[in-house]
Amino acid sequence: MTTPICGRKCFFPFLPPMLLALTLTFPLHAALHPVQHSAREQINALVLSAASQQIDTLAHQQRWHDYRYTFNVFIPSAIASATPCPTAPRITATSAPEMVLSRITFALDCPGYSGWKVNVAVRPNVYVPVVMAKSVITRDTVLTADDLLLKKYNISGQRGDAIMAIDAAVGMTSKRTLQPGKPIIRAQLVEPVLVKRDQPVIIVSHSGGITASMPGVALKNGRKGEVIKVRNATSQRVISGVIDDTGVVSVLSTHG
Repeated sequence: MTTPICGRKCFFPFLPPMLLALTLTFPLHAALHPVQHSAREQINALVLSAASQQIDTLAHQQRWHDYRYTFNVFIPSAIASATPCPTAPRITATSAPEMVLSRITFALDCPGYSGWKVNVAVRPNVYVPVVMAKSVITRDTVLTADDLLLKKYNISGQRGDAIMAIDAAVGMTSKRTLQPGKPIIRAQLVEPVLVKRDQPVIIVSHSGGITASMPGVALKNGRKGEVIKVRNATSQRVISGVIDDTGVVSVLSTHG
């Protein structure tokens, strides 16, 4: 069941069926401080608060500046007959931190002779601006800012690392066709080829604070940061170097 977007914090009242995602939304204060007349309401309030903290922590870590989320809360129907806990129920997160965008689980218990224990699952919907193609981008295309847009997307359960800044995609090359309306994943992009086989390059050498450059020829294609072999055009020696920029290779070692 889909729940509506309701800002950063969401409260879901209870419905009779066994394990239903709850559908109504309330103001922030009501979400965090609902009137609790039953064990179910106590559980709901604690779970919403704990799940919100986990999402907000992840947002801070990932530096999301514009995000919203909703929750689908699944509470076992057996708790409907339980009495409210006279003290604050204990809550423990039982899911791994890396699962926060797909499924968060909690164990709750009310201590005492007549207390109860329950496991609750939460499925979040987290909407974050992600980079998408404006139109179909074919394979081996070097991306420009004009090719891209930012659009909010539910990244819950998203496979792969979605790119969330246009600058992070500009200048990269598409490894496959990119479709509009879908997040661009880092694995779908690759650094552009900066050096091509048999083409001239500048070989840069750093030694003792002195930088020297000399002409050379690349012996293979390469991307930024890759190590390739180049031939010194003057001495004909083969040199290993790392690609720094278009047509520029910094020396790693030399071979006679």
